[in-house]
Amino acid sequence: MQPPDFLDKLMALYERLSKRHCINLDDVGVYEVINYLLENGVLHRGLNRELCVKSRVKFALELIRLGSDVERVALSLDWRDFEELISECLIMNNYLIIKNLRFGVKRNEVDVIGVNTASSIAVVVDCKHWSPGYSKKGKLISVCREHRRKVEELSSQCSSLMGTYLQLAKAKYLIPVVVTLTDVIRGYFNGVFIVPIYRFNDYIVNINYYVELLGRSELVRNKCFS
Repeated sequence: MQPPDFLDKLMALYERLSKRHCINLDDVGVYEVINYLLENGVLHRGLNRELCVKSRVKFALELIRLGSDVERVALSLDWRDFEELISECLIMNNYLIIKNLRFGVKRNEVDVIGVNTASSIAVVVDCKHWSPGYSKKGKLISVCREHRRKVEELSSQCSSLMGTYLQLAKAKYLIPVVVTLTDVIRGYFNGVFIVPIYRFNDYIVNINYYVELLGRSELVRNKCFS
C-alpha cells in the first residue's frame, strides 16, 4: 500500500527529470519512490550518485497507469516522446505499429499508423503537440483537411508499400485521427477524428462504437485490403 502522496512525489520527480536526463541522488528529496522506479526499470543509477531516466515515455506510461492526469503528463514530453506515447498506447491495445511513414511523389508523411487485425481497422494518426491553450480553430480545420487528403492518398498508393508494410493489407478501413495535447477542440471534422491525448486510450478501446456511430461511408476504404 503506497502512502497518499506517493503519486504526487512521482509526478514531481517526473517533471524534474523532464528538464534533465539525470538528477543527483542527494537532490532528489523523494527517496521513498526511488526503489519503486528502479525496480520497474524506469530509472537506473548513473555516475557520481546520479539517477537517470531510461525512457521518459516509460515513466509517463507508469504515471498514467497509476492514475495521473494524462494531459499533465504529456506536457512534459517533446513531440518525439508524444508520438512514442501514442504508439505505446496502440501497442497496449494490440495494434501493429508503423511510424513516420513517407509515401507518394509529394513525400507525404504520417506520424503513426496502428493496425488492428481483429477489427480490420487502422488508425492513421497525426500528432499535434501544440502549446497549452492553442485554440486556432481555423488551423486545426486546415490540418484535418490535409490529413484526410494524405490518408486517402495512402489508400490509393498502398500497393507500392506492400513490400515493406504488409500489415497495411490487414486493414479494411483507414481512420484519420488528429491527436492534440490539450482539450481545446475535439470531435469530428471532414472525416477526421480530433482526439485530445487524455482521451486517446478511451477512443481506441471504444473505436468500434465511434465507427458505427458515424457510419462506414465516412471512413477511408483501404484499396490494398486482403
